[in-house]
Amino acid sequence: MGPVYVFEEMRLPMELLAATLIYLFPFGERRERFWLRAVGGYVLLTLFALLYFPIFLDKEAPRLAFLSVFWYSLIALTAVGYGKYCFRITWCDALFFGIAAFLTQNIVYCIYHCFIARVLIPVLRLALPLYIFGALLVCAVVYVPVCLVFQKPLRNCRGLLLEDNRFNMLELGGVFLVMMICLFFYQGAFDRRVSLFDTLAWLSGVVICLFMLLILYSILQGVVRMRENTLLENMLRSSEHYYELSKEHIAIINRKCHDLKHQLKALATADESQRAEYIEEAQKSIIFYQHLIYTDNEALNTILAEKGLFCQEKDIDFQCAVDDVDLSFIALPDLYAILGNAIDNAIEYVETQLDRNMRTISLRITKNHQFVGIQITNPYAGAALPSGELPKSKKADPYNHGFGLQSIRYLAEKYGGTMEFSTHSGLFALQIMLPYRGS
Repeated sequence: MGPVYVFEEMRLPMELLAATLIYLFPFGERRERFWLRAVGGYVLLTLFALLYFPIFLDKEAPRLAFLSVFWYSLIALTAVGYGKYCFRITWCDALFFGIAAFLTQNIVYCIYHCFIARVLIPVLRLALPLYIFGALLVCAVVYVPVCLVFQKPLRNCRGLLLEDNRFNMLELGGVFLVMMICLFFYQGAFDRRVSLFDTLAWLSGVVICLFMLLILYSILQGVVRMRENTLLENMLRSSEHYYELSKEHIAIINRKCHDLKHQLKALATADESQRAEYIEEAQKSIIFYQHLIYTDNEALNTILAEKGLFCQEKDIDFQCAVDDVDLSFIALPDLYAILGNAIDNAIEYVETQLDRNMRTISLRITKNHQFVGIQITNPYAGAALPSGELPKSKKADPYNHGFGLQSIRYLAEKYGGTMEFSTHSGLFALQIMLPYRGS
């Protein structure tokens, strides 16, 4: 039992767990003491592969075939447990990415261990350092493109792809069974080497793995797209509904201001002690109402008025500065969704702050050359967020309630613009840039 033979058994969990991490890094939330879990689990499962030798050596052929099926199925399932152990994900998601990792690892196995090292350049198996270097090189060639292709949809899943239920588990169990049957078939064909097909069995293995990875990618894209479209449709539908309600709120305010005129006349007959108090309250109401009207855009006025009233009720300082800019090129539901979600996200954070200086929101809408800029800032006391990582909602249902920034980004890109944010110098700043299409 030479060192290359030992490495051939250990490389399976090594490559498999590396592929698991590639899929789960952009997808799942890491558990506490992540690196201890990841490194410790990686080492233990790699050493676990050494049990192959006392189990398989000197066994009869029929029993050996049964053990092979059980052993490699067990190794494939270690990726599922490893993913669940290191990341906060559902069991169905752990199985989904365990299957994806095993398929990706098998592409490396077919190309390098079955073809290059055994058929094309057999001398590689005579020198362990060269053999290991070749394995690392092929892993990089295979894993890097897979990572680039899957990264964006994985991030868009926001930690949840498939919920734990009987249907999903049975479906993924069937996929796992089909995968193992196909992979054992081409492995058996490769070992026999009695025909042209058997000689090219490594290639059939690559094709099978790529085909099944394509199916998994289609499932991933389909689930993400369906969920995003559903949430966006609900959000836009809600935006139209709340816009109509907001107009009603403004009408009520208008009526109250009309009543204020009569109240001020009544103050003339009040005694001196009551008069000062009534006048002060009336002035506060009138001044605040005057500040609600910012632009000639009725929709924008309605949005800002509603959010301003809510902030006043929550004792939040809401400051606005709006340039003379025509926003009619933005559809009303989209404008309400962009500004409504952005301001609501800021409100969600600052209303939990006890420090009065932290309870402030600033909105600035400007026109600069051929772009409209929308910037919303609020004090921020948390840790700086990694580049490209969206902040997580603190609400009970983080997927549905934390969709605000993603919907803003979606709508900004719909109008050919961008959305960026930063968490520096004690501020959370959201910047939206849209190409200007007004008059």
